[in-house]
Amino acid sequence: MVGGGPTGVEMAGAIAELAKTALARDFRNIDSNALRIILVEAGPTILSAFPDDLPGYAAAALTRLGVEVMLGAPVCSIDADGLQVGDIRIDAATVIWAAGTRANEAAAWLGADAARNGALRVLPDCSVEGRPHVFAIGDVASFTGSDGKPLPGLAPVAKRQGRYVGELIWNKMQGRGTSAPFYYRNWGSMAVIGRSHAVADFGTIRLRGFIAWLSWSMVHLMLLVDFRSRLTVYVNWAWSWFTRGRGVRLLTRATHSPAPKPASDSNLIPEGRI
Repeated sequence: MVGGGPTGVEMAGAIAELAKTALARDFRNIDSNALRIILVEAGPTILSAFPDDLPGYAAAALTRLGVEVMLGAPVCSIDADGLQVGDIRIDAATVIWAAGTRANEAAAWLGADAARNGALRVLPDCSVEGRPHVFAIGDVASFTGSDGKPLPGLAPVAKRQGRYVGELIWNKMQGRGTSAPFYYRNWGSMAVIGRSHAVADFGTIRLRGFIAWLSWSMVHLMLLVDFRSRLTVYVNWAWSWFTRGRGVRLLTRATHSPAPKPASDSNLIPEGRI
């Protein structure tokens, strides 16, 4: 697993839980003790956007699940047989990338200033510098927040930016005055780590452990569209939590065909009786 952000941490924890429960119990041909789950992060800590005490808790929780956490280890190359992490070669059948993506090449098209990931640097009204009628939002844009850091590439940010730019264009069409600069209020960040462990940062309130996991569960349930969906997800989660079972199974077939059995004499039809 490459990348120690929320996506990488949650994925590593989920795979570790699967290895300890579903794989060990349901798949007899897989030795869960032979599995190695390695989380590689180029920075000095995982979950770098969280306050200092939460990344340490997350790393300890992953270690208890059997995940090897490698910090300060940039990935140099990836091939079909594994990856090169600094001076260390890691052979791996599966490599999962969770270290971010490169933005669309809109900056190159426009010949505009770009951030490190290729995203367009935008002004406080989400417009491209030198092009007041061109706006960039979401993953294609790099917007510097009030804390001096780029806003995360998350759906809530893009939705808020889209609403802001839509209202801004409408006001310009109506000949109204300019709007206030775009401001995104971050209501908090969460990351779940396997079963019953999570970290949550709500600014002045920081949670970790089981209570953070409960908060994460409630937030995700409330974000579902209707009561039926919430009830269905709640029942599935409750079943998985109490039974340590999974509702999803993968049925596979043998990778080789059995050799045909030789015909016995009793199965042969005597000559002349066809």
